Amino acid sequence: MHRVFFSLILVLLLAVPAFADGAVVTGTGDPAMDVANVQAALDKGGTVQLRGRFDFGEDGRVKITKNVRILGRMDGSGEPQTTITGGDWTFYSPLPVDTAPPGKDGPIIVVRSLRFDGATGTPLHFPYVGGLEIGDCVVTNVIPKNTAITWSQGDSLPFQAGIVIGNRLVHPKGGLKGAVTGTVLIENNRLEMINDHPEETAGYGVLADWTTGAEMTIRNNEIHRTSRNGIEVLDNELDAKAKGFIRIESNRIATDDEGIAYPNKFGPNGIVCGWYFDTKGGADFSRNSRAVITGNSIEARGEESIGLLLYANDIVATCNDIIMGGGRSARGVVQTGSRGFFANNRVRGRANYALFCYPFEALTATANTFAWTELGLFTGFKGQVLLGGRVNVVVGTVPSLIDHGQGNRVVDCQPCALPEADPDY
Repeated sequence: MHRVFFSLILVLLLAVPAFADGAVVTGTGDPAMDVANVQAALDKGGTVQLRGRFDFGEDGRVKITKNVRILGRMDGSGEPQTTITGGDWTFYSPLPVDTAPPGKDGPIIVVRSLRFDGATGTPLHFPYVGGLEIGDCVVTNVIPKNTAITWSQGDSLPFQAGIVIGNRLVHPKGGLKGAVTGTVLIENNRLEMINDHPEETAGYGVLADWTTGAEMTIRNNEIHRTSRNGIEVLDNELDAKAKGFIRIESNRIATDDEGIAYPNKFGPNGIVCGWYFDTKGGADFSRNSRAVITGNSIEARGEESIGLLLYANDIVATCNDIIMGGGRSARGVVQTGSRGFFANNRVRGRANYALFCYPFEALTATANTFAWTELGLFTGFKGQVLLGGRVNVVVGTVPSLIDHGQGNRVVDCQPCALPEADPDY
């Protein structure tokens, strides 16, 4: 029995990625030295502790190719003391080849307790990882960077983000299978994404597109003044063993008042989740990573903002609080997929509709359940709920419903609590 126990412990230890003994790097304020010193430490892998203030200049960048834990210091109030100023894609995990799927999993990367100020594009860019953890970081003053993505106003899209996961920027033609996989945890970060021209800048808090088999959790982040999407999680695919999930929980998001009309006119938005580039994936049970969206607070301020914009089947969305800023073309929750379960969400403020369920491309908006949505503090310019799909059910009282679909119904049933069990039984 003891041999079996110790054999099991040995197997578990061997399964954990090895991180070498820690190195400590102290900032000098000289971009040439700071970039070179941090890069040398990362090239060895293991644990790298960063201390003090680092200056990466206008275009400084370190490339992460090995398993590594990058750790800063926190002060007594929970704010990062370690600061990295400047840089262009400051922390970057490059693909072996930008145009082809990798042959093996990428490095496992942990980044914690750092402050990034004044980076260009994004300070945290991870197209290639086999696991990723980013926590307790602060991002401010990101400078928009022109990308190789065309849009209606030109050949180069101005882009900024707090955190980018996946190959959206380096290979915008489509996802590279296996480029991002493993466990992805993004938690307790504060991302301040204000920019001078929100109407022509694609601004994101967390962007995580085109992963494969990723077990992704995005929780407890504060995201302010995004001009496109606070959190975008799109076209994330199950792997061959049906591994992968998405959980977006307890984030606090406030959009900018204006946003860019890319890739569509709707925005700036709170949370966008599902499949947009290939909507067939959102309707394919063997490809679609199931998503749970719960406990988020969203303030959508734009004229055409959407609080939750969803493009997939089987999404569960519960206990989200959505405040709409009064846009006449705005909507609280948009569901295009099928078999979604929505319960105990609250939409308040003013918008075109609070709930908008309508088909989009391969997504048919069928057989969704919307239970006990709190609308007492919501004013709809056209109505409270519009149903455009088939056999959807709204549970609870809805004074203003518009039905453009087939077989949809309202069940006027109030939430209830079970009586206490009788101790005699």
